[in-house]
Amino acid sequence: MRMPIEAGFAMPEIQTKPNYFVQLVAFFLAEIIRSRRTSIRRAAEISELMVRNLPSLTSEAAALGWIEKLERDFEELTDLRQALSFKYDTSNIKVYDGEIRQYASILFERDMAQSAAFLKDAAQPGMVIQELCIKYPDFCDYLIRQTDKAALLPELHPAM
Repeated sequence: MRMPIEAGFAMPEIQTKPNYFVQLVAFFLAEIIRSRRTSIRRAAEISELMVRNLPSLTSEAAALGWIEKLERDFEELTDLRQALSFKYDTSNIKVYDGEIRQYASILFERDMAQSAAFLKDAAQPGMVIQELCIKYPDFCDYLIRQTDKAALLPELHPAM
């Protein structure tokens, strides 16, 4: 049974749901394996360390500290740490900064004016990723097909 990833990996109730952090890390590891950002062997190392430290992961602060410590050896955990520490809203355009820049550079090769307009729209105050996807369906398609961030927004679909 597939469980949805909750908004930005936030862990508001880890004290009452002890398995929540385990599920969160499992989903995260599955996604980085699927997107080929790590190997199965490295993901296994991370999960083994998680299992060993599970009794000490009793709060969000403890989980964040554990991630920060492991991040020194496993750079793959950077996205997870950022999600936990910033509790970001997955609609926030800043979450997609790297993907926006990458898409703009791809678009720049084809159409400089459209690339500039895309970046200008992305930089508008209050812009959310859903609005950007509606205005630029090719960007939405890029997010879905070329990045792992589409998993953050299950309702994200290209505008037809």
